Amino acid sequence: MRIRKRRLVGAVLPYLAALAPPDWQVKLLDDEIEEPDYDAPVDVVAITVRMVTSLRAYELADRFRARGVTVLLGGPHATFYSDEMAEHADAVCIGEGEDIFPKMLEDAAAGILTKFYKRDAVASMKGMPTPRWDLLNPKHYVFYKPFVIQQSRGCPYSCDFCAERRLNGDFGYRDRPVNEVVAEIKKCGGRHIFFAASQFVGHKARTMELLEALIPLRIRWSALFSPRFGLDANFLDLAKRSGLLHVNMGIESISQDTLQSMRKGFNKSHSYDDMIHNLRKRNISYSFNFVLGGDADDPGVFTSTLEFLRRHKVPAAYFNVMVPLRGTPLYDRMKQEGRIIDEPNMERWAGVKCHFKPTHMTDEELVAQVRWMQREFYSMPSILRRLGFPRTQADLASWSINLSQRRVALNSDTMNEFSEY
Repeated sequence: MRIRKRRLVGAVLPYLAALAPPDWQVKLLDDEIEEPDYDAPVDVVAITVRMVTSLRAYELADRFRARGVTVLLGGPHATFYSDEMAEHADAVCIGEGEDIFPKMLEDAAAGILTKFYKRDAVASMKGMPTPRWDLLNPKHYVFYKPFVIQQSRGCPYSCDFCAERRLNGDFGYRDRPVNEVVAEIKKCGGRHIFFAASQFVGHKARTMELLEALIPLRIRWSALFSPRFGLDANFLDLAKRSGLLHVNMGIESISQDTLQSMRKGFNKSHSYDDMIHNLRKRNISYSFNFVLGGDADDPGVFTSTLEFLRRHKVPAAYFNVMVPLRGTPLYDRMKQEGRIIDEPNMERWAGVKCHFKPTHMTDEELVAQVRWMQREFYSMPSILRRLGFPRTQADLASWSINLSQRRVALNSDTMNEFSEY
């Protein structure tokens, strides 16, 4: 489906453009907004691919290759599906693109491409080039448009259902130098920043250093970090002073038994009340992620989770069906137990889907209950009960998230992409 405008100024395509050799002429195209010109006079087409965009990416690749254009494919999908991608590409980039992507372009120009380019060593987070935001079409973005800034890469945790560590080469959690992050924020010219990292706080001392450096910039920023930092008053106070507007937290479940089964026991469900109090006290907008359908979840989990959210008037929440992604302990276990459903199409299609056989319910029941949760939580009466009259930017952020997620909830059969709505 096409969208009219983006709500975030993404970093991936502008950053890849910055990695291209200086003598290359680069044009960026957002396929969700505009149809590609298949007759464009180009030498190389490079496409970054996620699981949910893979079939569309292959369609684009095949059309360009049919007229003799060299096609390069990369992105997170390549980590576990490189052979599949190779059927639609002249070359595939596996892993982090630094050094590899420029080499692919040089080899394409010289006519010596090989099929696979893979990084086996960690990419340096120092001296990263500034994304080519100048190549983006400003008409494709709403007036309020946070810039995505990469301040770290990787994750310090190893949750049972998450493939994040493997997608980044399992090189651990890495920070960019604080001065380089600050310089990039200044260059983007935006007053609102979204830090693109699955875990904003990997090394607390380093993050506190970054927060101190953000204060003079007078920006508003959003990020994802662990619930345990919502219990850290010193961290939250500094984050608030540095411009924290919204935080998203993967609390995943209100049941400690479920958290233990996910290898996420470092989340303490008994501390959620205090965490919420700390965020509300500082007027920090927040949202929670939930993963539903684990082996410790029974049919009562859906109602009890909604009751928890209503009781605390949680501003926003995302309800996700557990997915046994390749590269995770969950996948290995369910594969061995014969519980994976339709593996070839796992995560290929937007919408609420279930790709495994749950323990205490059917896959159809799990999907139906998650859709029900979305629609109940983002019904207009629920929104009005949870959110007060918007008086601050944090209030406005919560209202914006709710109205966009209401659209997702009402179309949960066909939508599961939250970042742009």
